[in-house]
Amino acid sequence: MKPLQPAEHPAGLEVRTQTAAASARALLNMPLPFETGSRNGVALVLWLVLCLWFRPVLQQLLSFALTDENFSHVVLIPCVSLYLLAQHRRTILSSREWSPIVGALVTGLGLFCYASADLPDREVDQLAMAIAAFVALCWGFFLACFGTTQGREHTFALLLLLFMIPPPSSVLEQLIGFLQRSSTEVSAGLFALLGVPVFREGFVFSLSQFTIHVAEECSGIRSFISLVITALLAGHWFLKSGWTRLGLVAIVVPLAIVKNAGRIVGLALLANYVDPAFITNSPLHRSGGIPLFVLSLVVLAGIVWGLRRIEVRRGV
Repeated sequence: MKPLQPAEHPAGLEVRTQTAAASARALLNMPLPFETGSRNGVALVLWLVLCLWFRPVLQQLLSFALTDENFSHVVLIPCVSLYLLAQHRRTILSSREWSPIVGALVTGLGLFCYASADLPDREVDQLAMAIAAFVALCWGFFLACFGTTQGREHTFALLLLLFMIPPPSSVLEQLIGFLQRSSTEVSAGLFALLGVPVFREGFVFSLSQFTIHVAEECSGIRSFISLVITALLAGHWFLKSGWTRLGLVAIVVPLAIVKNAGRIVGLALLANYVDPAFITNSPLHRSGGIPLFVLSLVVLAGIVWGLRRIEVRRGV
């Protein structure tokens, strides 16, 4: 019989685990071998070269944003992301770490996306793939120059750049279809709640004097995306818990749908009982979503206040 080996002490196992974790961190984050000023200069040059390289793609994105009002937000996204990073510029620029291995891996992913954007048989839009490549290269350069520690600290600002990517056509169609169907269902519920006699056939509502069609243009995707981005920023600035931040974004979905359905029902009632021009040709139809969007922001601010109160009570 062999003698029983004593069980390994938990403290020894914990020490080895901590040592392995420290080794992994050392592999991911290496001490900076030169002065921070030189590293910061290299990072600036890399970013300028990247912008010059992607200049045609960025110009195409700008033209796309200016001609399609549903995606005008993409112009502001890099500005907001840079602002968030600039708030902590002293910490970032004074970092004594860099992560060339992780940065190279993410940069390789960006190069793969860039090469894929030129393939004619890809189902995704070429512009979406090209901007995805630009975003991935920005991440790779940031991680390589400033390290994964700074990457974790500023994950939100870096991930926010994803909103620069125009959704592929298939994704966009699915999202518009979901908002169109949801707005139609809620509109039907509002008509029933108000006691308005209406005959519905799919996306068409026939009132006593007027018939409306909830088209894809009435899906409210522009305000939906704007509210989602606003909720993300509000959660980042004012909330502490990941659950409350996630809850805030989840609340935005029904809020945007109800807001859009209220606009549809309001215009339909005005067109039916007052003047058909309210839908056919009126500033209220073209720009009526703006005051409702402001009202949605007020409601969103109230929700943020309530969630923050809950966090305070729980000591978060």
